[in-house]
Amino acid sequence: MGWVVFIIILILVEIYAFQAFYTLYRFNLFSKIYVSVNLIVFTVLIYRCWNIYARQLSFSDLFYDYLSIPFALLFVLFSLKLIICFNLLIEDFFRVVKYLINNFNNEYSSSFQSRRNFISKIAILIGSVPIPFVLFGIFKGRYNFKVFRYEIESKNLPEEFDGYQLTHISDIHAGSLVNRKKIQYAVDLINKQNSDLVLFTGDFVNNKSEELTDWTNVFSNIKSKDGKFSILGNHDYGDYVSWKSEKEKEENFNLLLRFQNEMGFKVLMNENTRISRNNKHISIVGFENWGKGRFRKSADISKACSGLDDEDFKIIMTHDPSHWDEKLKDYKTHFDLTLSGHTHGMQFGIEIPGFIKWSPVKWVYKHWAGLYNEDGQYLNVNRGFGVLAFPGRVGIWPEISVIKLRKV
Repeated sequence: MGWVVFIIILILVEIYAFQAFYTLYRFNLFSKIYVSVNLIVFTVLIYRCWNIYARQLSFSDLFYDYLSIPFALLFVLFSLKLIICFNLLIEDFFRVVKYLINNFNNEYSSSFQSRRNFISKIAILIGSVPIPFVLFGIFKGRYNFKVFRYEIESKNLPEEFDGYQLTHISDIHAGSLVNRKKIQYAVDLINKQNSDLVLFTGDFVNNKSEELTDWTNVFSNIKSKDGKFSILGNHDYGDYVSWKSEKEKEENFNLLLRFQNEMGFKVLMNENTRISRNNKHISIVGFENWGKGRFRKSADISKACSGLDDEDFKIIMTHDPSHWDEKLKDYKTHFDLTLSGHTHGMQFGIEIPGFIKWSPVKWVYKHWAGLYNEDGQYLNVNRGFGVLAFPGRVGIWPEISVIKLRKV
């Protein structure tokens, strides 16, 4: 029943939006191009979905290689149509009101066509504005890797670590990666930072560990003086796949751990480790995933912090920044720096340093991108390396965080 309602709404939106083009252009070249583009996008998407279904293949396995671009183009077109419909609905509302007020005045009908032409032009213009930005985001923006540099100060930091630098990456989502040359560029950019430590805060894959098969040799090239550490994100457990058995799911999970080990990453699962300099140290604490709401909650704070001294400078790795918001920042132990990811900055927003930083994801996550400080406890939320669902980025670019530690 839900699908029937959805299809009816889709058809109504199509008919209503086409009125704007027909009002302005009747059925000339411009309208024909609009109809042709729609037919091509719908035909390609329906054919590919049917092909997967007929061959009994996995939609989740083939989504990024086979379906993500058609779905993204459909999304762009549907957004255009919704904007057009919204403007036309407002115009129709006032037209009905005026019609009633004028009590069926015949002069109203003579002015309606000119008003409809004007509103149609405005609607198409407004609806068309995001299209080039979204197309750029799909084909270029997802690889527009940016280095974000931060410096934090702490009295808990040992003198030996003053100037110590770490690189923070997150949310690779290997199943969404396509352009090998661009990904190698990003890895080279990571290495160019020449950091002492590389920390990855979860979601190496979308669903299955086999997504990493073609990428292990690339990410193995990430270099770090004091090693590479990682934690698990909500997508790394295989929770979003219908497995044939629990054994198959467990094997998938173990394969992910093996892949990370082969790439040189030490996976911290509710545990901690130390980095030493001249008999002084800082502690790296890695939690399993903890997310608010329906997301998996496998983090164990007491277990992960076992053996730590209160005076230790602690770098926390937890995938979802909600964990910091709801559990960590008010915990009895002082956590100096927490690293997270997960939000992707919704892969859509507007950021002009020093002027504006906005994304719809702010309505879901209080801390969603960048560096935050509350009472000397820092949180860095990485905007993510890869993409999920929507195969692009608009305004919120893939991030490599570089954080320098300073003693005060």
